[in-house]
Amino acid sequence: MSSFLVLLDFVACNKANRSETNAEKPTDPLVDSPINGNVLLNAPNQCPNGPDYGDSIIYLQPVNGQYTVSPVNNKGIAGTYLSWPEGLSLNKKTGVINVSKSETGVRYLVGFVKDGTRDTCVRQLILGGITYMDSVYIIGNNDTLARPVFNANPLTAPVCDGSDDTDYPGNNGNGNNKCSFDDDVPGSKANDQKLRVRTKNGYINLKKSLADGLFGPNVKNGDSKTIKILYSLNDNSKKAQQQISVKVVYFDKATNIPFDLQNEVEFKREDMLGYHIVNGKPRPPLLIIAGLAR
Repeated sequence: MSSFLVLLDFVACNKANRSETNAEKPTDPLVDSPINGNVLLNAPNQCPNGPDYGDSIIYLQPVNGQYTVSPVNNKGIAGTYLSWPEGLSLNKKTGVINVSKSETGVRYLVGFVKDGTRDTCVRQLILGGITYMDSVYIIGNNDTLARPVFNANPLTAPVCDGSDDTDYPGNNGNGNNKCSFDDDVPGSKANDQKLRVRTKNGYINLKKSLADGLFGPNVKNGDSKTIKILYSLNDNSKKAQQQISVKVVYFDKATNIPFDLQNEVEFKREDMLGYHIVNGKPRPPLLIIAGLAR
């Protein structure tokens, strides 16, 4: 059995356990669309109505207003569109994706249920952009840099140039023609909140962030911040401005990290490294700083 079919089995089992209280509100067709327990998933070769958007990776574009994409198939066929995990702004009636309102840098499944059937035809779709690997970073082991992942693929080569610890806005860093990170207005930058994001390649120096006061002078176990990073890439997105928020959490020792939080990070890492759909909520990425291992 292929990994794709295994993934479908997993999703089918997981989604069947949803209560109807989590279902999409019928009055709002532009919300994330969880699948309910009354449909069956089918692999693409068994189900030709899987939504096709013309490519496996869709990139945000620098347009005036909202950038949207529509399925190129299923014309004239009535049914309902669904997507998971959270983060895709999908019109359940037309299949139109508002890329401008969606979380980019994420791997999704998009499904279509033809009226009169219980079968969900699915296709995988990636919205191009960056994310960060959910991880525990142990400063005492010199594990200090969070690196961006491009297009939901941890092996994709970066489109950005190298950089170092001089590359921050306070040192006149403002990216270059290939990549620009943390290019928000002064006062709203991630670096203004002491999250040390390098402007040319998006690396986050967590050790420096901690030392420079990310959590203030009296950091304690469980302190956290969620911080937005604006960026643009000179790839197929044509430097369209994008954004991602990361959640940074501190513990003095890795052994003090709660078990459920460790599990969440581990499962999300496994999904990313296995090219699977992240179960649940992929954003924001969790960057956990631990001073020591134990």
